Amino acid sequence: IEGDTEPITISIAADGRIYIQDTEIAADEVVPKLQAIAANGYEERIYVRGDKDADYGTIMRVMGSINQAGYKRLGLVTLEEQN
Repeated sequence: IEGDTEPITISIAADGRIYIQDTEIAADEVVPKLQAIAANGYEERIYVRGDKDADYGTIMRVMGSINQAGYKRLGLVTLEEQN
């Protein structure tokens, strides 16, 4: 059923650190960790949140890793600009 589970959130900090939910993870551990999470299937939603000062290349590599892990339901999280 759509929306029954909370999406997985992957965050990329300004300094390049990567987090799955609130747990820091090394870049080379993203695929194995997501594959382990996918034991129940690859239909979970994944939200990617990149700090506005994070390197765009790092964000793209993380998104590639998510795709490599088998996930297809991927969304980018943005925040409104504060005046």
